[in-house]
Amino acid sequence: MKPKFGIVGCGNISRFHFNGLEKTGAEIVHIADINEEAAKPWVEKFGAKISTDYNNLIKDPEVTVVSILTGSKFHKDIALKAIRAGKDIVCEKTMMDNAFEAEEVVKAVSNSHTLFFTAFMKRFFPASIKAKEFIPALGRIFSAQVRTYQPWGNFYETDDVGSFGFVLGTYGGAVTKCAGSHMLDMMMFLLGRPTSLYANMDYIPGTRFDRKATALFEYMGGLVVSFEAATHPLKKIGYEKNSWDEFIQIHGVNGRIDLYTVMWDHPENNAALLVYYNNEDKTSTEYRFDAVNPFDVEMNYIVDCLSNRKQGDPTVIDGFNTDVIIETMTQSAQDKVSVSIDWKGL
Repeated sequence: MKPKFGIVGCGNISRFHFNGLEKTGAEIVHIADINEEAAKPWVEKFGAKISTDYNNLIKDPEVTVVSILTGSKFHKDIALKAIRAGKDIVCEKTMMDNAFEAEEVVKAVSNSHTLFFTAFMKRFFPASIKAKEFIPALGRIFSAQVRTYQPWGNFYETDDVGSFGFVLGTYGGAVTKCAGSHMLDMMMFLLGRPTSLYANMDYIPGTRFDRKATALFEYMGGLVVSFEAATHPLKKIGYEKNSWDEFIQIHGVNGRIDLYTVMWDHPENNAALLVYYNNEDKTSTEYRFDAVNPFDVEMNYIVDCLSNRKQGDPTVIDGFNTDVIIETMTQSAQDKVSVSIDWKGL
């Protein structure tokens, strides 16, 4: 059955969903946004119905899949109503506003026929897919580092959140949720779930604006992964030398992989880079793929899954995993202790 999309939310991220869906030939039949002016250009482009109330979209019998592209604080109510209405769901990160909401939505999905996809698009870089293929070849993994340094500006010498204040109201957090969530998902995509963590959260004084988050993730077998998400003002660092600096390095007894991602909203400029070191023959191979937009790959994959009634990754559980990690990091930082991660048996 060909899916018919209802899009809830026409903010900045929506253009990547709209454009990716258009390239697949998917039908967009209903668009909802509280700001009608934000929705109108897309309504005109796709000949879709328009609503300022997402409930009208969910009730629309023509809509078979609801894409939730609002801030995360609105995700739970939209998702639960869509599930009750028998719709499939594509949900932007972070999946929910907290781990309790994420658990509630996981249980609702498990008791339904809903196909649920959490939109972690960085999994869809060709370099990310190839990196996943190399994990077994690394042998026993003994060390890994994950970082995301994003050029938001210098928040280390100010008490003012400036133009980034909107992220607290919309997403419930700053660098950990908005930047770190993708790389936390990538960590678990490649290495699975950790068992415990110790975290430090550095906030702008007097605010809930986390400008830097650092964590150690403990895995079974002695593996400890170091992670850091940080805002920064540095102009020419990173793989592309454009301030964007995201990197994953994984060491195994048989080899190593280095994965460098590219600027999220200009992925057409350069391809993500994978370097694989094979310890057996002592060679390093660079995988330089053609530059692609991972949103396009992601949307094509999701449409194919929906058309064939097949649940693919990332699932509702993948969204839950990241929400649990972020909440546990916050708890660890507040209590200044290592915390075992409660996966709620899910």
